[in-house]
Amino acid sequence: MSDFWNLPDGVEEIVPPLSTDLEKTKTELLDYFQNKGFDLIFTPLVEYSDSIGGLANEELSRSSFQFSDTNSERSLALRPDISQQVARIDRRFLTEKNKKYCYYGEVTKKPLGSFTKAISTMKVGLEIFYDSEAGVKEDIFNSLSGALKKLGLKDYVLTIGDISILDEILDKLRFPFDKRIKLKDILSSRSKSDLSEFLKQEGKGKRTLSILSELLDIIGDYEQEFKNLNLICKELKIDPKKLKSIKQSFNILKKNKIKNVLVDMVDFPGYSYHSGIVFSIFQPKTGVPLINGGQYKTPFSKANKKERKGMGFDIDLISILKLQSK
Repeated sequence: MSDFWNLPDGVEEIVPPLSTDLEKTKTELLDYFQNKGFDLIFTPLVEYSDSIGGLANEELSRSSFQFSDTNSERSLALRPDISQQVARIDRRFLTEKNKKYCYYGEVTKKPLGSFTKAISTMKVGLEIFYDSEAGVKEDIFNSLSGALKKLGLKDYVLTIGDISILDEILDKLRFPFDKRIKLKDILSSRSKSDLSEFLKQEGKGKRTLSILSELLDIIGDYEQEFKNLNLICKELKIDPKKLKSIKQSFNILKKNKIKNVLVDMVDFPGYSYHSGIVFSIFQPKTGVPLINGGQYKTPFSKANKKERKGMGFDIDLISILKLQSK
């Protein structure tokens, strides 16, 4: 017989004062985003399992809780992410003009390892979809700065990197596409011994190990680590525009008085659909990610395969409010 008082690991009831703070903070953030021109939208909690996340379906489906719908005889899934739902809404407009959205809702992620719990939390976020990137980063990071002030978040660290640089490095090293998700998991764990063992299994030589190990070591103060990254990119003849993108992002963050910015080339916040600049904000004592964001691409429509670019971030309100209550 089940215990009436028990809930699944990672799932909780939200009661005062947390529930009151949650409603107040959510409202303040959404009002702020709407005043900056972001349209408020709400996305469904449940979707068909075989279509959730669009091109990111495999990864999102793997991390979602699924169940059968007796009416349609199809599998349904609880959403583990909202960004790709917003991307689908944007594609319906069939426009190349810049569109701005903000949202709020609950997400639930399935535990993917034996030592992880299911995570159910409330998130508020925003996305910009665009044809021209002019002004987009400025808008995103200015909104991020304002959100940090609304949240009263001061003791934080922001890490920033660029997925496209890593992808080009792997292209130069001729690393197979079907092995890259596993490789990125190892890189994000920062285990050089696991990296060495994996590369040995894949028949990769010392040069690949040396370059990727150097990449692992790039974490720290922007000014110094950007120089180290520049050396690796010069050696491999990486597109200089990509380095310029990180530098531009750092300057915008600095202009918006977002401090404690570190370069981290193997931090992959959220899901792997990101394809450019990625960033993450966390509390240094706990290491718990509080805000995740970055750039990504989605098809323009089913008929038109032209990619639509997007950039945004989401805020884990529960984690932030719990942290502040301590």
